[in-house]
Amino acid sequence: MTYVGLFEEVDLQDKVKQLKKELRKIKADKTRGQNDLERIIEEQLKEIDTLKTEIDIRELEIEILKKKNENINSL
Repeated sequence: MTYVGLFEEVDLQDKVKQLKKELRKIKADKTRGQNDLERIIEEQLKEIDTLKTEIDIRELEIEILKKKNENINSL
């Protein structure tokens, strides 16, 4: 093997290492992106649940006020 061939082989190995490193980074970014999406979905589901609870409370308050109004009108 000539010196030129040796340098080319070393250069190719460096490129392979660099490409493997980039591939690991891309895979990590993809996983992180998926985790971020799942976290966002979880937060939105919690917010929806909170809003549903608030609606239920408001409906209960309305019913109570209606009953009080009926009681006042019946007097």
